[in-house]
Amino acid sequence: MTTQTLQFTLETVDDSAEVLGQSFLAVDGTGEPAIAYVVGTAVGTTVRVARRQNGHWTHEDTGGIAAGDDVRISLSFDSANVPHIAYRDGQSGNAIFATRRDDGGWSREEIPTQAGIIVRAAADVSMQIEPNLNDPPFADTPTVGYRDAFNGDSAAVARKIGGTWQISGVDAPSDVRTGLSLAFDSSAGLRLAYFQGFDDGSPVIPQPLKLAQEQVSDAEDPHPPTFVNGVIDPDMRAAESVSMARGLFSKVLVAYADVRTRTVRAWSSSFGSPPSIDVVAQGNDANGPRRPSAAGDPHQTLFIAYLDNGQVVLARRGPAGWSGQPVATGDGWPSLEFGKNGTAHLAYGTGRLMYARGTVGTG
Repeated sequence: MTTQTLQFTLETVDDSAEVLGQSFLAVDGTGEPAIAYVVGTAVGTTVRVARRQNGHWTHEDTGGIAAGDDVRISLSFDSANVPHIAYRDGQSGNAIFATRRDDGGWSREEIPTQAGIIVRAAADVSMQIEPNLNDPPFADTPTVGYRDAFNGDSAAVARKIGGTWQISGVDAPSDVRTGLSLAFDSSAGLRLAYFQGFDDGSPVIPQPLKLAQEQVSDAEDPHPPTFVNGVIDPDMRAAESVSMARGLFSKVLVAYADVRTRTVRAWSSSFGSPPSIDVVAQGNDANGPRRPSAAGDPHQTLFIAYLDNGQVVLARRGPAGWSGQPVATGDGWPSLEFGKNGTAHLAYGTGRLMYARGTVGTG
């Protein structure tokens, strides 16, 4: 019996400066990868975007200054193949949304919070451009999830429609900031996965994993969307980070890490079946982060990339459960996405920004 494996080729994306860790990979409309990342320079940190075209990488400084490596930067393309990024500003602490202009420069704006036109600090910024499914006025809409410091660190979503940001409250305030991930499915259904912890006096604050879903409304409804939410893993404590797969059809995949047990976990659901929670990778002996990144291929096969003692590992869910294969030596924030042709694209760090391209083989 043979099993399908992914055969990877490795490339250096940017060796001109030290990569500080966080990166986010997205596939553009031509099927090529692009990566948003943060590098250190003589005057501080800067947000760059790298794009691979005709087999070569180009790099652009966006002028943005991102916060540290506690949260992941976001990158997404609209239907015109224009890149957009979102991140937490390293100086103000506010959420920033930036778009590449036709002249090659980048325009940046602060995203309002639930304070209204007043911008307050935000954390755990996660953005995606809503898929263009011929559904005006929401097609190609920038949509950002974040934790809003104005309202006690509550979870919120900002959606830019007609040049105006609409703000929706998603969930109540939390005592911890441990991660939030926003994702659209293939039918533009919007979900957020996040941890919501409350200090109950325990030695380790409970941090249950929650999932919020946008409630379906009239397509012409001009009001901000509303969300329903619920706990999907009540047993989490000392969570590390969370990642939700984008663009799936009949499945939902949330990857996350447990600091106490050093395990990588996956919550998944499939239409017609009850949800399941799996241990993707057992605890390791290192103290470094696992930083999982969730994705699904065009056949709805589920994958998670994560760190394991200085190795970037890719796990696949099959009929017998999850199995992993080492990809490369590395660290940073692995970021995984599949192209429409089934090619796996993976960004990671070694002190320099790296890229792995995977094709299906037999082994």
